[in-house]
Formats: sequence, structure tokens, C-alpha cells
Amino acid sequence: MDGSSDPAKPVLAALPLPDDVARAIAKLTSLHDGDMGVIDAVVCGRRAIPALRAILFNREPSGLYETRRRAVEALAQLHADDVLIDYLSTSRAIADPVEQTGEEAVINAAARILAASRDRRVVPLLLELADRHAPLVGVVETLGGFRRIEALPYFIRALAEDFTRPAAEAAIHNLGAQVRPALLAAARPNLAVGERETVSSRRQRRSALRLYAEFGAPAEPDWPTLWRLTEDQDEWNAALAWQICVTYGAESARVGAAIRGLIKLLSSTDWPLSEEIEDSLLKQFDRAKPIIEEVLRGGDVDGASLRACTVRALLRITERAASNAHRIGR
Repeated sequence: MDGSSDPAKPVLAALPLPDDVARAIAKLTSLHDGDMGVIDAVVCGRRAIPALRAILFNREPSGLYETRRRAVEALAQLHADDVLIDYLSTSRAIADPVEQTGEEAVINAAARILAASRDRRVVPLLLELADRHAPLVGVVETLGGFRRIEALPYFIRALAEDFTRPAAEAAIHNLGAQVRPALLAAARPNLAVGERETVSSRRQRRSALRLYAEFGAPAEPDWPTLWRLTEDQDEWNAALAWQICVTYGAESARVGAAIRGLIKLLSSTDWPLSEEIEDSLLKQFDRAKPIIEEVLRGGDVDGASLRACTVRALLRITERAASNAHRIGR
């Protein structure tokens, strides 16, 4: 084996490997034939498991993880779930971020592989792993597949990071409406006096509120919290709260206040937000039309003069609504 492509060589040297296993492992750890090495290792059968285990448990400071990922794949095909469970059960204190990145990739691979396992140890193990680690996409995906409500706090934490958010959103959605109270709580700001909110926190809260809205009309006790969220310092969260109030509000006065709130936010310099608000007002145009016309006639909203960009946006909404009505009429 070429030492430059075989980070596990010192560990493997201590193992008495049969010739066919040694050749398979040499191929598995090579730069060019690694995937074929997986096949060869599986052909060797369970005699290859000790070498594959040694590769999997061998730390790699360079962060390169492909050899260990291949070992995971071979172990899975050999039904060596015990080895994968032992690996995920092992606590690792890794300070170097490069090594940690590689380790997390291997953990993700092992977690995904175990998703198909019926071993009763898998779910408790993954829940324990979730407590020990920052959110990992493989763990999120696997726990999401098991639909365990105990994992909800972990899923909500995973909403804060771009690379785990899609898997976390899918996992939370699959848990159903029972998650609504936790999502609404997660959407609220939780800052000490004078503390500035991080970008990750804002994105986490937005995602939580979007997920909350996907489950339909708010429960009656939720409305006070939703109205407080309309005053959120984060414009996206405020807009989402206003949209929920417009969509599901029953009292005309509150719906009117929500529509005016959205109109105020049309002047945001965040263009994607402005576009989303336009689309939202268009969807609710039957409710919004009288207020939009009133605002355009008066040139202000709640005493504040309309900016030119807001006027243009309201005119666009009106024109789009008329175009839609004409198209449906035909």
C-alpha cells in the first residue's frame, strides 16, 4: 500500500491479514481504486471486518475521510452494525476544526447507513449523539426518518445552520402539528438586554415561524404571541407574523392592521422580502384591496407618508390582481 494514500497503515500493520483481505484493503485505501476496494472487501466476507473496523476508528488529522467512508459502506454491506454502533457510541474530543470536519463526515455516513437498521439501540444512540454534537445532517436525516418527537429540540437547533436546515425542516414537518407550540416558542427572540442577534439565530427563528404557518390556522392561545412577533426587530419574522394574521385572522380590524403592517414593510431595502410581501398581498387581494385603495388615496399608512417604492409596489399588486381576474374571466 502507498503510505501517502493510506492513513490507516500504522494501525493495519499490527493486524494479521489474510492475503486476499490485505489486497482488498490496499485497494480500498488507494486514491484511484477505492470504490472497487469496497467490493473486494465485501467479497472477503466477515474476515475483512477487523481491518475495516481499524480503518473506521483510526483518527485522520488531515480531515480526509473518503477511506473511512468506504469502510462504513463495506461494513454496512457485511451487516456489521455492531461496529458502526460502537463507532457512533465512542465519544471524541477533537479540537482541530479540519479533523473535526472529516470526523463529522464519517459520523454522517454511519448514521445514514444505520437508518435502515431495525436494531433497537439505534434511536437511543442517535439521540445521545444529538446531545453530544452540534447538529449533523446525517444524524438529523436519520432521526427524522424515525419520526421521534424526543429529537425535536435537536431539529430546532439544526434550523440555525444552512447545511442542516433543509433536513431539519423536513424532519419537523414529518412530526406533524404536535410541534406547533415548540416552533412558536423558537420563533420568539431570546436575547439579553443589549445583546445583538446573530444571523444564524434570525434564520432559525424565521424557519421555525414558516414551519409553524405550514400547519394551518393558529390555536387561539397563540394569537398574543403572534401579535408580539409582528413587532419583531427582524423584518422577515415580522412580515411572516403579519402574513399569518392576514391569512387566518377573523376580526376585520386585526386583519386590516395586519395588511397595513405588510404595506409598511414594502419599503424594506431587502428586495426579496419586498417581493414576498407583494406576493402575499396579491394572494389575499380580496381582503387587501379596500385598504390598498384607501392607502393610495390618502398617500399614507397610519400617518406615515408613503415612499415612492411603496406606491409602485401597491400599483403593481393592483395591476397583477386585475390581470389575474381578466385571465380567469376568459
